[in-house]
Amino acid sequence: MSYAELVCRSHFSFLRGASHPEELVAAAARLGLSALALTDQDGLYGAVKAHLAAKEHGVKLLLGAELTLEDGPPVVVYARDAGGYANLCRLVSHSRMTHPKGEAGLPWRKLAEHASGLLALLPGPAPLEAVAPLAEAFPGAFHVGLSRSLSAGDAVREARADALARALGVPLVVHNDVHTHHRERQPLQDVLTSIRHGVTVDQAGTRLFPNAERTLKSPGEMARLFADRPEALARTVELASRCEASLDALHYHFPEEDLPEGRTADTHLRALTEAGLRTRYPAGIPPEVTRQIEHELRLIAALDFAGFFLALWDIVMFARGRG
Repeated sequence: MSYAELVCRSHFSFLRGASHPEELVAAAARLGLSALALTDQDGLYGAVKAHLAAKEHGVKLLLGAELTLEDGPPVVVYARDAGGYANLCRLVSHSRMTHPKGEAGLPWRKLAEHASGLLALLPGPAPLEAVAPLAEAFPGAFHVGLSRSLSAGDAVREARADALARALGVPLVVHNDVHTHHRERQPLQDVLTSIRHGVTVDQAGTRLFPNAERTLKSPGEMARLFADRPEALARTVELASRCEASLDALHYHFPEEDLPEGRTADTHLRALTEAGLRTRYPAGIPPEVTRQIEHELRLIAALDFAGFFLALWDIVMFARGRG
């Protein structure tokens, strides 16, 4: 049986996740997961670390995040392609920039406006009236999540999730609400939870998880846990297969509206470089410098990196203009 973990927090979900992105990816590889989604809260902070680890271990990584909504339940979104990743970045930026440091939130309409290229998963049940607008914003791309933590309330939550999925006409997909890469990390997660609530561990009570089940599990363990719902388990792999966004495919593109009329990023960089050379060598540019500059400009053009240098030039000019 194949399984892809779709809801997973690293320590970049501040005071919630208790494992490094690299630990989660390595554990996913060891357990034989077909894919792993890193879905930290309102951010993509761990994406690069997870991406590099995924390349090292041969694990498919889904780029995603759990987004806090101001007028709805939290929803996990995944980038299907480069356009979806761009939309996810826009949503995270808007969420953070419109709130004080450490806080985040989006109106659901903002999420709906940037739904292109994204898949969505409601990690747990919520009232139908709060979820229906979200599901409509993601036609054919919305899912209701189901997890079993082997604790009180599992049966009620599952019944609500099942009823919600049926009412919306969307698929039910399992996940394990991961907060650790191994059960042995649960004591640290308890400490983080206690710090978040400003109490000692012995005072935290029911604010702590009742067990260490919110950890990465193997496909076999998940298959046994959801033996009565094989179709919901199989959908984890199906959802993961629809996500092809990768940091390897992303390149910075300098905004064309910021370029002088008639110039591309490469021709503008060349013009700025030639102007700088005339300033630096007023008596004449040495031939060896000309050869080196030509070599570097050709390489920059081949790699499509002109926008990166133009952005740096813009920052330097901004700083110089303000002393």
